[in-house]
Amino acid sequence: GASTFSRRGGGRSTMPPKKKDEAPEAAGAAKFGRVRNNLKMGIVGLPNVGKSSLFNLLTDQAIAAENFPFCTIEPNEARCAVPDERYDYLCNLWKPPSEYPAYLHVTDIAGLVRGAAEGAGLGNAFLSNIQAVDGIFHVVRAFESEEVIHVDDSVDPVRDLETIQHELCAKDMEYLKRAVDQEKVDVKKNPTMKLSGLFVETMDKVETMLASDLPIRGGTWSTPEVEMIKEKLPQLITTKPIVYLVNLTKKDFVRKRNKWLVKIHEWIKSHGGGGMIPFSVE
Repeated sequence: GASTFSRRGGGRSTMPPKKKDEAPEAAGAAKFGRVRNNLKMGIVGLPNVGKSSLFNLLTDQAIAAENFPFCTIEPNEARCAVPDERYDYLCNLWKPPSEYPAYLHVTDIAGLVRGAAEGAGLGNAFLSNIQAVDGIFHVVRAFESEEVIHVDDSVDPVRDLETIQHELCAKDMEYLKRAVDQEKVDVKKNPTMKLSGLFVETMDKVETMLASDLPIRGGTWSTPEVEMIKEKLPQLITTKPIVYLVNLTKKDFVRKRNKWLVKIHEWIKSHGGGGMIPFSVE
């Protein structure tokens, strides 16, 4: 009996390694994903691009959507129920005494500005808030308006994308350097330890990407490299998935046209990828 069992087990043992080989098929940020029962998204973007207005729309919470930087100082957290026909069907069918839909947790994170990585604006408070979320809604402004001032005096969504991406990569670079220094200190303390080749190669590769303002989720990583990043750099920001939300005027949204959409789409494709959703809070 035992021998047939072990033989069967032997037959099956060829399966798991195959799965391992398939692991890199997870694209981009999915490789670095955290397994959770609920999803927490953070809304980021430069001041006055429509973050708080979007947050109000999503959550019906009327926080002050005032027209000046840093009006959202405490991260405003809210949750909105995720519409799901299958869930509604089951509720109608079984009429349960209580109903708990799936919720999307949304955090409105205070305005990020050029130089935030060095502590300008709300740099450091921003950091801890963004590290706590699973994914990022990056709001970009593609509307002209006399009433709503732009923090850099002109509307240029591609420049704004570059600004935010640079700040996020700069924060990750700072974190990377601290983590590598700490690892070296730990190795010095213990004569039996030495830095593995995998560690050195992976960290060098991360540093090269961040120095070019490229997010880590857009890199080509082997499974051991992914595991190394998850173990040694669990707080990276640029491994998180991003959905780019392009804020248009109502007129542009209705006619589905805006001069920036193609340029924004091209930029996203060459800077780590991500979804793009045009919308209007007007």
